[in-house]
This record gives sequence, structure tokens and C-alpha cells, in this order.
Amino acid sequence: MAAGTDYEAGKLSLLSHFPSLRVAPFRRETISAWHVREGLEDGRDVVLHLEARPAYFAMIYLRPVTHCDLLADGSALPPRQYEQGSICLVDLRKGAEIRISTRLDAVGVMLPLSLVEEVTGRFPDLRVRPRLRRNTPDPVIHKLGLALLPFLSGDDDHASPALQHIMAALCIQLVSEQRTVH
Repeated sequence: MAAGTDYEAGKLSLLSHFPSLRVAPFRRETISAWHVREGLEDGRDVVLHLEARPAYFAMIYLRPVTHCDLLADGSALPPRQYEQGSICLVDLRKGAEIRISTRLDAVGVMLPLSLVEEVTGRFPDLRVRPRLRRNTPDPVIHKLGLALLPFLSGDDDHASPALQHIMAALCIQLVSEQRTVH
């Protein structure tokens, strides 16, 4: 599943190497999710590369992991431990890369800016303002990420209405200023 390309500190992985799904939770715009599982081979770190695009990317950690952000100039921030149940939400307009130093088991979610705009138009009373986060515990988003696993593994039907509802709830939780919708 993982790429075998050498990339300075180790193997390069792209999202296309992982099980994925794509759903239009409201009308036309889609949200994508991947089950990102990456082990280390020969003790070499793995670099996860995310192309620049008008979108946000969330990583929902299913187990603890250590990784660091790689900057555009090639330097790296110090490694950090990300706990199980925590999330990161980053802006991908300039792309992103992380170097993973331990086994990674996470759900990755891509939210195009066009989907954020659709949510704003569909729910005018919702305060839509994505808040960039790093290593933030979020039990609601964690549980929604866990609920996607049967769909990502092929054990559940992608045509199930439950998938659309889970993805809609995940989208709203990630982009709204308030933490729950009533």
C-alpha cells in the first residue's frame, strides 16, 4: 500500500496509497477520507506529502504517534507526540509534509474550501470558521473518525445513508466555531 520512493529521511507516502472514500454530504461538494496506516520499514522515517490545494486537511489519530512538520525550506520542527483521540486541522493552500517517526494509524479527511462555502450557505446560523489545530483532543471527531472505519475497510456499504450522515456531522464538527450542533 505504501510507496517505495526514497525521500531524504525515508519513504514517501501519498494519500492515494491508502483506502479511501468520497461523499457529497449536503449537495454537490465532496469530502474525502482515508484510513492512513503506515508502519516503519528498517527503522526509516516516513514522509507523508500533501499537495497544495484549496482545502483543509484533518488527521484524526487512532493511536499515539510521533511526527514533525517539514517546512518549505527543508527544515523540520521538533518532533511531537500526538495522542490517541487528538486531531490536527491544517490549511493546505501551501501544501504540507510531516515526517512520521512511529507507526501511524489515523483517519485523514480532506475538506475543500468549496465544501466549507457550501456549509456556510446551507446553515446560515452556524458560525463556520475552521480553527487550525495541532494535537487537540476531540472526542466527538474521534468517534466520527472511528465510525468511518467499516466504510474504509469495505465492510460496510458505501451507498448506506449512514455514511452520508457521518460525513456531514464530521464536516460540521471540523468547520464550525461551536463544538456541537443543536
